Parts: sequence; C-alpha cells; structure tokens
Amino acid sequence: MFRRIEYLLAAACLIASANVQAQTAPSAQQVLMYSATMPSTGAVPSIFTETAQSTVLGSSSFGATVTNAANYTSNQNFVQMSNALNASIATALSIIPLSSPASGVIERTDPATGAELAESSTLGPIFTERAETIGKGHWYVGFSNQDFHFTRYNGTSLNGLSILYQGGQSSGILPPTGTTPYSTTPASFGLGMDVRLSQNIAFVTYGVTDRFDISVGLPMVHSGVAARTYNGVVYTGNGHATNGSTCWCVNTLTPGVETLIQPVIGQADHQATGFGDLLVRAKGTVYRSARMVIGLGADLRLPTGDAQNYLGVGTTTVKPFVAVSFYSKPLGKGLVLSPHFDAGWQFSGQSVLGGSLTPTQLSQSVALGPPFLTNKGFLPDVFSWAGGVELALGRRSTLIADILGNEIGLIHGIPNTRTLTLANVPFPTAVGGTAASTVPAMGSVSGLISAGDVSFGQYTGSFGYKVKIVGNLIANANVVVRFDNNGLTAHLVPLFGVGYSF
Repeated sequence: MFRRIEYLLAAACLIASANVQAQTAPSAQQVLMYSATMPSTGAVPSIFTETAQSTVLGSSSFGATVTNAANYTSNQNFVQMSNALNASIATALSIIPLSSPASGVIERTDPATGAELAESSTLGPIFTERAETIGKGHWYVGFSNQDFHFTRYNGTSLNGLSILYQGGQSSGILPPTGTTPYSTTPASFGLGMDVRLSQNIAFVTYGVTDRFDISVGLPMVHSGVAARTYNGVVYTGNGHATNGSTCWCVNTLTPGVETLIQPVIGQADHQATGFGDLLVRAKGTVYRSARMVIGLGADLRLPTGDAQNYLGVGTTTVKPFVAVSFYSKPLGKGLVLSPHFDAGWQFSGQSVLGGSLTPTQLSQSVALGPPFLTNKGFLPDVFSWAGGVELALGRRSTLIADILGNEIGLIHGIPNTRTLTLANVPFPTAVGGTAASTVPAMGSVSGLISAGDVSFGQYTGSFGYKVKIVGNLIANANVVVRFDNNGLTAHLVPLFGVGYSF
C-alpha cells in the first residue's frame, strides 16, 4: 500500500514538474540546494520551529508563532547530501585518469651495442605513467578528450535518490500539559540529478636530460548539473497532535502552512565552461636496463579552475609516484610484451568542495534559504595504483589493458551516505478539515542519511589501442569501465587522443 503511495507521488511529480520552471543556480555547487528551495516562498523542505521560539499548543501565542516563517529552520539533510556529492565530484575531478604525457614514440638504443632497445618497439600505455623519459631535447605534445556522465551514487541511480530526515529533534512547541517539547517527526524527499563533465586536455612534455623530463597539462572543462526534488512527505499522521500523531507545525514543508505532502518541490540547473586545474608533472628515470625501467616523479595540480562550478578542485594537490616498465624479448613477428605498474599517493588541501553550504536567514516571509554561505574543508587523500600490459603488434600499433585502483580517504575521509529504514512511522492523512479522531496508518520509510567521513575503493578497467598514423604522429582510443558502485560512478567513459613526438 505504502509503496503504491510512493509510486503515485512520483507520477504526480513527473506530471507537475513539466509546469515547474527550473531555477538557474549561481554555481554548480549550489544546484542541489537550489532545487530544494521552493520557487514561490524560498522555503527549504523539512522545516521545523526553532527551540528559541517556544509556544504551547493551543495557547494565545500559538497561532502567531507557528505562522511566522522566521521561527522555522531547515534540517541539515539536504546540506549533508550536498556536501557528500560536492566532495565526490571534487574527488572524481582530481583522480580522472589522464592520458600519459610521455606515452608516444621513444627512440632508444643500447649505448654499448648500438642495438635498438625494446622500449622503442611499444607506443606506451595510455593511462599508466610510463617509467621512461622521452630523452634530452625531445618534445611530446598531446591532446585528449574524455566525457563523463555520472549516473549512480553508491549503486543507486542519481535520478532516483531518496533522502531521509530521521526526526527526533526538540522543537519549540510544548503540549497543552507537560514540559517536554514535541520532537520533530521523520520526513523523506525524492532527489533526481544529472551530472556531466567533459574534459579536453593539452599536454606538452620536454626532455630536460636523458633521464629527466617535465610535463605541463591544461584542461578545458565543461560541467553540467541539474537537480529536482520531489515527493516531500512529513510522517506526522493527521497532523493534529492526537491519537499519537504530532502537530503539523513541528514539521511542515512550508513554514506556517499545513503541508505534509508535496509532490513537486523545485528544480535547478547550471552549466559552465572554462579552464581547469593546471597540472605540472616532473619525472626521472632512476634505473634502466634492457628489460626494466624504473621512474620516480610527482604531480602538482594548481587550483586554476573554478571549483564552485566543478571546473577544478579548489585547492593544490600533490601526488608523488613510482612507475615501473618491463619488456620481454621479441616474441616473433614484431610482438613485444610490456607489463607496467605505477603507484602514487595524492594529498589535497582545503577546498570549498570539501566544506559545506549554510543557508542564510532572509526575512520573516521567506525563512531560510539562498544565498548559501560556503566554508572550506579537506578533500580526501587518494592512494592510486595501476597495473597492466602493452602488446606491441609490430612497430605501428599497440594494444593496452590496465586495472586502475583508487583507495579514497585512508587519512582524510570523504563524506558519504548510508541507507536507513524507519519502521512504524505514521503516514500522513488528509490535513485541514480532517477530524481529530482520524487514526493514521503506520508503515516504514527508507532513505539516505549522512554516514560521516568514510574511506572506500574505486576500481576500473581500461582498454585501449594506439596506432602510428604517419611519422611519430599517434592516435589512440580507449574506454574506461567501472567495476564497483562506490561513491559517484560513471560506468563507461570513452577517450580519444592524438600525440606527436619530435
């Protein structure tokens, strides 16, 4: 029965949302909170009376108190969900696998024998950092495109999230007898989101010495975010503080109004295009033989992108790494097998995407809402590793397969959510004009609540192909496939790129 009620509310939302005009949020970071803001009143869903404004149910001051929107404040569930998504998007931006900047044609000969070394036979990996450097005085320029459509969050469709407010907070409303204020009751809200990022990055690498090179990469990023909130339900029974239910005035979807069910709440969107964070990479070869090369390096990401619009992460990040490449003896017919491995640990500073949004007090008629103030917090650290193999099919093409792993939040955790189910909550009946003796139906409700800062792993497979078009001009195509559902997920990400060595 109760599932049918949810389906009917969802259908009503889809019909009604066609007539609701989306608001344009001031930044991508605020889209979720703006979608939860009533277009007509500016009220944030799940609002309850502040403790400071006490009143007794049915007293002479009761009506004036509960109809004054300034006496209401919003719970933190949407804020917490917004914080978790912002941190997830920032982390995704900071760990997006970049096409290796020194991954083109490397010409190397054995100084003792003059024979060509095996590393000259493969065109290199795509995402795994190559242990070799490109050689003194050599240049490599490259360009790649990646499009991310994030569709799931912790395994649940981003277009069908449910947020749960647990209730249980003390309000400012006292029962006619007794001194213990009424506590707020549970509420739930539907949330649908669409998050897309497109990244075009240009890389330049220069060989300072035969064993040391430096790379600079600058991405152009486009972000698009849309959100809608719907199916607001306050589980207060008949809302008349009788037969075990609680007064609608403790929780209501609109300040001072008897509203316990609201199929359509609001929707918002934002798009932005601009330069992302500048990446500087330094790498040196510390060991080289005919069959193995070891390199050490570090990535420095500078916050040149607009973090509030998801064009950058909003803070400096540093990632030292080690890369190892192995080469087999030629297998015949131009086949060379090259296993490779790298590992690094990324550390970030404080960013607005790691902090939280706080609604501001507006006026007595509007309650709490935008503009939302922001503070800063640490983004999670990320331990990254990758392993795979290149198979050179002659001198003109190479197949590449990799497994990429990111262990997120081992030191600084990442905000996350978990699902909670509450049993025996009073489902709302008609409000206003309903007899006080109406007994509410009881049922269960589930939704996302804050899980605090956690750590988890994300694992992907990368499968690509490189081909030498003419001279040292190389084209590559690749697809990244996610293997897990942890955090924010784009399950299939294509990459296309070109590079030229000289």
